[in-house]
Parts: sequence; structure tokens; C-alpha cells
Amino acid sequence: MAATNDNTPLFRFRRDRQEIIDEVIERVTRGAIQRAWEDDAQGLEYLLNEAAYLEMSRMDDGQGSSTGLDYGFWKGLAHRLGRASEEENAEALQRIVTTYASDIAGQFRPSVFRVATQVLPTGISFLFNRQSGSRLLRLPGEMQPLEAKLGIEGDLARLQRLAEIGTLVVVPTHSSHMDSPLIGWALHASGLPPVTYGAGKNLFTNPLTSFFMANLGAYKVDRRLKHNIYVQVLKQYSQVLLERGYHSLFFPGGGRSRSNEVESRLKLGLLGTSLEAWSRNVIRGRARPIFVVPVTINYNLVLESETLIGDHLRTDGKGRFIIEDDEFSDVRVVAHYVRSTLEMDATVRIRFCPPLDLFGNEVDDRGRTIDQRGRVVDVERYIWVDGTPASVRGRDQQYTRELGSRVADAFRRNTILFPLHVVSFALFEHMRRQHPGWDLYRTLRFCRGDTVRLVVVEGETERLVRLLREAEQRGELRLDESVTRHAAPTLVEEALRYWNSYHPTPVAVREAERIRITQPNLLYYYGGRVRGYDMERLLGQAAGGA
Repeated sequence: MAATNDNTPLFRFRRDRQEIIDEVIERVTRGAIQRAWEDDAQGLEYLLNEAAYLEMSRMDDGQGSSTGLDYGFWKGLAHRLGRASEEENAEALQRIVTTYASDIAGQFRPSVFRVATQVLPTGISFLFNRQSGSRLLRLPGEMQPLEAKLGIEGDLARLQRLAEIGTLVVVPTHSSHMDSPLIGWALHASGLPPVTYGAGKNLFTNPLTSFFMANLGAYKVDRRLKHNIYVQVLKQYSQVLLERGYHSLFFPGGGRSRSNEVESRLKLGLLGTSLEAWSRNVIRGRARPIFVVPVTINYNLVLESETLIGDHLRTDGKGRFIIEDDEFSDVRVVAHYVRSTLEMDATVRIRFCPPLDLFGNEVDDRGRTIDQRGRVVDVERYIWVDGTPASVRGRDQQYTRELGSRVADAFRRNTILFPLHVVSFALFEHMRRQHPGWDLYRTLRFCRGDTVRLVVVEGETERLVRLLREAEQRGELRLDESVTRHAAPTLVEEALRYWNSYHPTPVAVREAERIRITQPNLLYYYGGRVRGYDMERLLGQAAGGA
């Protein structure tokens, strides 16, 4: 049952917003000036020159300004830097920081939140109920309830207790723009408080999401801006929110997983602000625990799969980080997704993993870190220097790396594999073994149109399921119950239904007693969920089904 959220921190955000922005501006500006006094090599002129150079280069490549600092501003700044005084540089810095902090800061309107929590379940129910080809939307009474289509797992009672005594930092896997509304609904349905979170700036102009993004606590992250000033403003904004007890959400994988593999190399910048915020509060005598909650969001079909895998495979586009023209931005494509997906009892499963402290240790129901002998650990000692809590940059960065490693491990162990993933991986790896001298790109290019005997696909699937069950017994992953309950022929049949249900060109089709591969890129994408568990090697050791 959803909790009453009116007393949670986010409901006071409108009152605190300007104070938060002012604190961010003061911290970033003061910190930069202090570093400039301490180290001439990192002076304000260097900092401003870096920002001007990178922004002008970005705009020269055709990317416009979305913050009000246009090309003329940066060109004028670069021209003045050589002869400007430190006071003038400090004024320029403050203008830039003020512009960024005001742009990043989100909004939260309780009235919009209450409407969203009433409308969102119906909207998602439309999305995840099977739709007839002649009707886009069914009446609410004709649909299965959302709970029948979206499964939520984990020790929710423990998380509810931890949210009362501390601050939650929710860190999910990231596959789709669907993740944000789904995790928002899951938190509400689980009796957990609403969170503030960073979202790509393009989502604030998307016709499907802009209104809710602008009013439900999301703050803007412009991933095109790479210079140090912007990064520091973004990190300080996150840190100030955490210091004030705002429950937060980060996608530590950065952008959506292009390959559909479970994220293993995480971006730790925003995650590291959790330890910085907690340490600062401890030093000031205001210690409030922060708990990190890994979450896996497990799909069958992914709305933006074709764009994501295309971007992943494009050899000259590996540096392209922002996708603004994917399927999520086209209302007609989303409508097709609504009509055609999905027929299984649970189309998405969201799994809340055991919560961690800021050093990667699991915590009990009272938020205490317990060692292997059952003793309570005083984690404040982790940041002591000569008996006094203190921030130490190198030490704290190592702590964050260890936390990131534990989060990535939680992702792996709590990812749920569906029949679609298993059969896609088994079939694609079979095709790769037929041409051991080919690299991935040659395989993708030349296996389009190839056929494989149905009995071979079923045999490969059966071998893979045996290996996956052994891995599940070792606690390395989780299998959807349909994978463990059904025989290989049923799993292949289920995969065929999915391959044919959404994409304009099916991923693979059955032709009598053979399966023809029609979209090898998507076959590789959906099999990507199984990669990272060493199944390629294990399957290859006793290759069969030839």
C-alpha cells in the first residue's frame, strides 16, 4: 500500500528551492576561487578558458545553447580572459554558475504529484495490457490491474523503515526512458517516498514527459556540457539535496544500456556525492544515515531497442552520448508499442535489492552495519582522521569505487532473465560458432536471412538453460519462473511471439521446421542481457546442435 507522502522531504522543495540554488552557487564559486588562490595552475582563467573552449567547440559542431549562454557570450569571455582582473573573472564565474544552477534545479508541485499517482497506474496499465489491433486503448474496466503486469520484488518493509530513519539513494539499472515513470510508480506503490533525480534535458522537451518532468522533482542534466564548471554545479546540487535529507535517485550506468547488457562499469560522480554529503553532515554534527538501494528493472521488449543497438554498433558513433530522436520521442511509435506489447502475465519486473551503507556493506532493519560476526560497526570511524571525522579526497574516492563495485554486483545477481533473452542469446551464439573466424560486425552483416533448424534452436536453448540454472543456484543471477518451469520448445515458441509482436520487421520468424533470422542486430541486443555471465565460453566448451 502506498504511503502518505505529504511529510516526505520532497513536499517542502518549493519552499527550499531558492535557498538550495543559492547554496550551490555560493559553494561552487567559493570553492573555485579558493582553489585558484592555492594553485595558480588551476586559476579562474584556466577554468573559464576550458569552459569557453569546450562550449564554442560544441556549438561549432551544430549543438545550440539551451541555458541562455550563447556563442557570443563564450566568444566574448574568451577574448577578455587574457586581460581581465581576478575580480572580473570571479564575476564571470558567478554568472555562469548562477545560470547553470537555476537551469538544473527542478520543480515539485504536490498537486501534480497527487494527480500523477492517480493517473500513472491507468496509463501504465494501458501500456502493459494486450491491446487489440483495432483499438488503441481499452476502458479501465476491461484491463488487468497494473499489479498483474508489473511485478515488484524485494524487502519493501525494510526499505520503508530505513526511509523513516535515513535518506534513500535509489540506483536502478537503465534500459529505457520508460524507467523513470516505472520506478516512480513502483516507489509509490511500495509505500516508499518520492525521490528527486537527474534526467536528460531532452526529456524536458519530449511531448510525452515534459509536463511531469518539470513538476515532479526531476532536475535537468545536460550531458552535452563536459567542462568542469558545469560538472561541479551538478554535483553540488545533488550533494546539497542529500545533505538536506532529500531522497534521491541516480542511474549509475549513465545513459541507457545501448547493448542491453547489465551495467558493470558505473559512473560514480553523482553516487560519490552521497558520501560527501554524509561526511559533511557528520563533521557538522548532523549525522543522518544514507542508504543506497540498487534496483534492477527487467523488461522483455524495450521500446527504444532498435535505436539503442544501432548506436552501440555504429563504429563512428561510439562517442555519441545523447539520442534525441529515438522511438520514445515519436508518439506514433509509442502508440504502436502500446498496441502490440506485451502478452505475458508480468511484462516488467522491478526488483529492489538489499540496501547498502555508503561503503558497500549490507545493513539491517535498523540501518546498522553488521559485520560477519554479527557485531554492529560504527561506520563514522571509516572517515576518522586522528579521532576526528574529516573528508579525505583520495580515501573517499576509493570508498565510492568499492560501493560502485557492490552496486554492480547487486545488478548482476538480481537481474531477471526472460525466455526472450535466453533464446535470443542461444540462437545468436550458435550462429557465431558457425563462423569462428568472423568478428561481431561480419556476423551481424552476413547472418541476416540465414536459417537454423528448429530442433537445433531448441537444443541450444536447453543447453543454455541448464547452465543458467546452475548459475542461479550459485546466486549469480535470477531466472523468470517461466524459464525454469517450461521446456525448451515452449521457450522458443514464447520468444517467437515476442520477436513478431512489436518490431516492424520481426527479429526472427519460423518457416516450417526452421527459424530465419531477419534482424540480427536485435537478436544480438536481446541476447545482451545474458552477456557478462561467461555463458559464451561455457556454451562453446561443449558446442552441440550442429
